[in-house]
Amino acid sequence: MALVHVRKEEVNVHGRQSWLLRDPAGVPISVFSEFCHKLRGLQHDTLRRYTTVVARFIDYLYEVKVLGAVPVTRAVVNDAVDYYLELLRSGEGISLAVGVRERSRYSEGDAARETALRGVARRLGIEPLASASWDNTIAALNHFLRLCALLEREAKEMAILRGGIDRTVINDAEWDYRPLLEAVDGSSAFSPEEVQHLKQSTMLGGVIRFRSGELMRPKGLRKSVRQQRQIDVDWLDFPLEHFPALMTAASCWRDRALWSLLLASGIRRSEALNLQWCDIDFANRQVYVLDPELLRYGREMPQAERDLRFKGRTVSRTYLFLPYRNWFFEYLARYRKEEYRLPQDGNDFVFQYLIKPHHGRPLVEASDETLNSAFKSAVQRARIPGPVVARSYIWTAHSLRHAYGVYMLNDYAVPDQHTPGLTLAEVQQLMGHKDVNSTRKYARERTSRLQEKLRSHDRLYIQGDLSPPSLAQPNATLPPGTEGLTCE
Repeated sequence: MALVHVRKEEVNVHGRQSWLLRDPAGVPISVFSEFCHKLRGLQHDTLRRYTTVVARFIDYLYEVKVLGAVPVTRAVVNDAVDYYLELLRSGEGISLAVGVRERSRYSEGDAARETALRGVARRLGIEPLASASWDNTIAALNHFLRLCALLEREAKEMAILRGGIDRTVINDAEWDYRPLLEAVDGSSAFSPEEVQHLKQSTMLGGVIRFRSGELMRPKGLRKSVRQQRQIDVDWLDFPLEHFPALMTAASCWRDRALWSLLLASGIRRSEALNLQWCDIDFANRQVYVLDPELLRYGREMPQAERDLRFKGRTVSRTYLFLPYRNWFFEYLARYRKEEYRLPQDGNDFVFQYLIKPHHGRPLVEASDETLNSAFKSAVQRARIPGPVVARSYIWTAHSLRHAYGVYMLNDYAVPDQHTPGLTLAEVQQLMGHKDVNSTRKYARERTSRLQEKLRSHDRLYIQGDLSPPSLAQPNATLPPGTEGLTCE
């Protein structure tokens, strides 16, 4: 879902990464800047997600002429918000029909409105939102609209004190703000940027108030194909037999090194992106994952590094299994020799941007959308099919972590152990989980392994290498005292 009417830019605000949103005329949108300022203190990935959600929402408001055109009523604003939630639910397949099947009908004007909304979805690239993404999307929108409500009150005070606008107009704006916006337009007391700020905060400030509450997650959301499948066929681990094809399809040595590291070690992508060269022991071929809060800087650590994404890991040492350990170090050497550039700011991050004008900047600053797109594009180029139950499914980089857990539990060969695989507790330690229940989500025992255990038991018993249970002796003859008994 690309931005069409507005442009989002990365900026440096007092040494911190932030974002700026420009309207179609190139003027910074002040309510968005205030929103970014109020988000300070959130985790880096949450901050990026919230600003992306709100930027797309503002882009939609320009598309439907709520912003950037003549003032509209509060009813129009609220309807636009309702339709936006429906677009997030259904995308271009949005339907405003009432009833079902042959009794299906439209309310007056809904047929034309539905056609218009489908055009909006097509132009803005709005696709149905995954059910798991609704909570943080709604949270971001509510956070933004609550801020607009505060800014609305400040704007009204500014209109009175600086613009000399009559209090009656201000009070009437609770119900119809168009006279206030017209008065602001005709005032010479405000700059064009201040007029825009007054308009936007006033129009959006009453959304929650006039809806009698915050935005809510829609009811009756359909689960995705993957969520509807049974748990015993929900294979999320990347198929190892297709990993060589993925490496061939990768567009750079950096991505090959990153993805082979994820598979070989089972670490999270965010942990890999936080890696610095000092975390890699080339002599012993070891990789260490350290919490950014506990690095050598201690309390003197720059705030930019404190914002690094780190979900939590109980052990710093990782284990890279063969042959992917060798693949990683080979790809890393090629990346460092041919693509890596010494950064101008002196950072020590391993993985960095490779394209201008960002070449040399840490890749950890890239959006999840950018990182996911690179991996999925390589999967599609390699024509790697999805799991049996969903061949059209496109694998994500997180599936490499699943593949590590499943391999370690099922296939890792242990000397003097009849069947391969580590214990769940051992896999838990390797993956750095505090709770073994988290490990179970990744390390699932394959059905084939269970069947092999059962067949192995049968072979041992038939060969006489296994003593029969003492309480039950299955054999060809009936237990004593039961001869001649029949069932009727």
